[in-house]
Amino acid sequence: MEEHTNGRRNFLIGVSSLAGLLLAKSASAGMETIGAKPKNPPSARSKNLLDRGILQGKTQIPEVMVETHEGHTLHLYADLIKDKVVTMNYMSIENETNFPISKTLMEVARLLGPRLGTEVHMISMTSDPHNDTPERLRAFAEKIGAPSGWHFVRATDQDSAMVSARLYRHGRSPDPRTQLDLVHYGNAAVGLWAAFPATIQPDDAALRIMSVMNGKPSKGPLKQAGPRILGEPGPGFNNRVANI
Repeated sequence: MEEHTNGRRNFLIGVSSLAGLLLAKSASAGMETIGAKPKNPPSARSKNLLDRGILQGKTQIPEVMVETHEGHTLHLYADLIKDKVVTMNYMSIENETNFPISKTLMEVARLLGPRLGTEVHMISMTSDPHNDTPERLRAFAEKIGAPSGWHFVRATDQDSAMVSARLYRHGRSPDPRTQLDLVHYGNAAVGLWAAFPATIQPDDAALRIMSVMNGKPSKGPLKQAGPRILGEPGPGFNNRVANI
C-alpha cells in the first residue's frame, strides 16, 4: 500500500510540477540520442515558458510540436485542438499498470461511439516522453483497442512543460495531500473548458463532454437548469439532456 501511494504521489508531482522542474533545461537537452534517432521529438523553436507569442486560441493553448502514436508530427493546437471539442490528459505507459486512466477513457470512448473522431477528439500526452516512443504508444493503443479519434502523443520536455503549465498551474500552492488525476475537456472554438477527475464514472464523463459539443438551435421553449418544479415529472434536478 505504501509503495502504491508513493508511486501515485510521484506520478502526480511529475505531472503537476513538470513546468517548474524543467525551466532550467534548454530545448537541446530534449534531443539526447539513442543511436541515430532523437530521444525526444524536435521542438519548433526554443521558447520561454508560456511565451505569449506561442499561446493560441481563446484559451491560449501553447503551440508545440507533438509526435503521435500513428507516426505523424503535428502542431498540438493547429492540428489537434483548434475549432474542435477535445479531451486532454497526461498519462504514461508505466503508470497505467497501477493508475489505469486510459481504461476509464476507453469506457468514455465507447459511450461517445461514432461521435469520437468526428464531433470530439481525445488527446493523451505522455509524461514520460523518453520511454514512451511513438512505437510504444502505438503498441499501447492497439493493446487497449483505442478507436480512431484518440491521439496518444509525446512532446519534448520543454514543450510538455508549457502545456502542463497551462493545464495545471494556478495562483495557489497545491495541497500536498491532494491526489487527483484530471482529464480536461473543452470546446476550443468558443473557449469553453472544464475538467473531471479520472475516477469519474464513464457515463458522467461522457455527458460532461457532450455538454460542450456544438449543438443545434433550439426551436422549442427554453429549459432552465436547476431544481425541478414540485409535481413535475422527471429527475429532481433538471441539469443536462443528452442521448448516449
